[in-house]
Amino acid sequence: MRLLLTSDLHCDGTKLQWLIESAPAHDALLVAGDLLDIFSNAGFAEQKSKIIRWKSSVLARERALAWCSGNHDFFHGDRTPMSDATPLWMRESPATRMFVPDGESWLIETPGGRFAVTTLPWPLHCGDLMINGCRTNFIDFTTKLLRSGKRLQVEECVPWMVVCHEPPGNTPLAANYTAREADFARMIIEAAGPDFSLHGHIHEGFWICQLGKTVCFNSGQSAAGEVPHFVLLEWRAPGDYTAIWHGA
Repeated sequence: MRLLLTSDLHCDGTKLQWLIESAPAHDALLVAGDLLDIFSNAGFAEQKSKIIRWKSSVLARERALAWCSGNHDFFHGDRTPMSDATPLWMRESPATRMFVPDGESWLIETPGGRFAVTTLPWPLHCGDLMINGCRTNFIDFTTKLLRSGKRLQVEECVPWMVVCHEPPGNTPLAANYTAREADFARMIIEAAGPDFSLHGHIHEGFWICQLGKTVCFNSGQSAAGEVPHFVLLEWRAPGDYTAIWHGA
C-alpha cells in the first residue's frame, strides 16, 4: 500500500495539479492541514472552490483522500455547529471509504489495502464546544476520535494513521518550537499510540521521528516549484514499511 503524505499546500495551483497527476501512482493521499492561505490575495470563496474542485479531481482518479484542518483553513464566519472545532467547508462532504474530512475516524479501503485514519482538527482552543446540542470540550472531542481510530485498528487489524497539523513538541519534527498546541499534539500521540502520524505547520527540522510506539512524519513545505514536499510511505505488513522523504 502506497500512501503519499503532504501538508501546507496553501492553495498553490501548481502543487495541487502535480498531486492530481500523481494520484494514480498511489493508493491514498493524506494532507495535514493548511490547504488554504489566509495571506493570499484570493478570497476565501475562491480558495474554497479551488480546493473542492481539486478534491473532486483526486477522487475521480479513484484514489482515497483524507485531510485535516490547519491554522490557515479557518476563515471568519465559516464554522461548523461544533463551535470552531473544524471548518465548515472541510466537512461539506461526508466521510466515505475513499474520502475522510476533518474531525473523523474512518476505515479507508484502497486497491493496495486498508488502513484506519483519524483526522484531528486544528486546536483553536481547548474550551467548551457544542456538538449536536450537547456541551463537551475539545479534549473530550479529540479523545473520542482517537478511541474510534484505535478501535478500528484493533478490530479490523489494520495500520492506523493520525493526521494532525500541529507537530508534537520537543521532537526533531519541531526543533526549538514550543507552543500549547505542540504540547497537546505530543500528549495525544503518546497516549493514543497510532502506528503513524502525519503533521505539518513547522517547515524546519527533520521529517521523521519515533515517539513512543508511533512513527511521526512532517513533510515540510515547498516554497517554490511545482512539486510539494511529501513523504512516500509504503506499508507491507506490521513492522514492514519504507518511508522516503522528497523535498528540495
